[in-house]
Amino acid sequence: MSRREALRLGGLGLSGLVAARVFSGCGRVSGAGSTKSAALGPELARFDDSRPAGPPTGLPRRVAWANTSDTEIFVALGKGIEAAAKDRDMEYLTAVAGNDPAKNVDQMETFLARGLGAMAVQPLDQAAQRPVLQRAVQQGVCVQGIIAYPSTLQIAAGQYRIGYTQGKAAAEYAKAHLDAKAAVHYFNQDRLSPQLRLRHRGVLDGLKTAGDRVKVVSDLSASESDGSIEGGFAFMTRVMQSHPDIKIVLGSDTLVTGAFRALEQTGLLTDDMYLSGVDGDANALELVKQGGPYRASLAFAWQLMGFGMGQFASDWVDGKEIPRVMVAESILLDSPARVDTYLADNADPANVFRNRRRYERYLRLLGNVSYATRRTVWQREYVPQ
Repeated sequence: MSRREALRLGGLGLSGLVAARVFSGCGRVSGAGSTKSAALGPELARFDDSRPAGPPTGLPRRVAWANTSDTEIFVALGKGIEAAAKDRDMEYLTAVAGNDPAKNVDQMETFLARGLGAMAVQPLDQAAQRPVLQRAVQQGVCVQGIIAYPSTLQIAAGQYRIGYTQGKAAAEYAKAHLDAKAAVHYFNQDRLSPQLRLRHRGVLDGLKTAGDRVKVVSDLSASESDGSIEGGFAFMTRVMQSHPDIKIVLGSDTLVTGAFRALEQTGLLTDDMYLSGVDGDANALELVKQGGPYRASLAFAWQLMGFGMGQFASDWVDGKEIPRVMVAESILLDSPARVDTYLADNADPANVFRNRRRYERYLRLLGNVSYATRRTVWQREYVPQ
């Protein structure tokens, strides 16, 4: 099963791949502009939900989620959108393309033919997706792009910050429990996205805060084809043959879970090790709750994200203001209590969404746009400040 989307999203981890730009005039999407992976998007003010609403748009009360695969996180996202649609008396549509770009485009065309108020999308084949997304924008549909463009509302994440948080947490553990001395293995995903190279750099910078005796002795690049639990198992089995003294293992939850199993099965897993991943995968969270060497996961609130997207879809149809950007914050879950809080919040998205401060712990809301200003559209992925 392909995990390209998940790996790029912080997992999935969410990421803006290139510079974000804005254009006016929804009939045009230019490919021009900087593609430097480190370029930041424009600085945006906090979303102002006190602005008066315009008149109802007359758009259908229907929201669609053009899902590309049935991975755990995207199923959770869909559940959130569906729950919000039910709460706001909107019809919810979805389809899974099975990582087939042509099928994905056909499904989006079908959604548009039925009539939509909003459509959530994610990248698969952006060149193939772009024309149908442009038609959606021209029809006044609120396109909610998970690092996809053109889009009205964009979901993004700061990959360097995710990596730095992961690396620094490992460094703090090394200083507290390993006398600031440890050999480190890192599963990087540089092949999948320029932004994940920023995460890689963040991890290395975070580790450096422990001093020069915490050393990365193995730094392997995982491709889409081997970004699975089985891939992590195979990688770690080989790595430990050359570096049996490794104490810290970092990467995505999927790969690090595979590494955990390899270490466990070979008898090389020790109580003083530090393993952590990114994504908030269920297997990883269960290991964190057990209190052993798998000590942390940086998680994204997928169901809460979907619930917010569904609520903003309804607001758009009603003529209200919505954010231009939702910044998905990675939450460091390094104790059973934090895991339980995260799981409880995701299981109760309606109450969390009603408390903006609580919601923005997971999803920061920036900028303003509405149907009245619908010509303001993202033509590039937004990279958070």
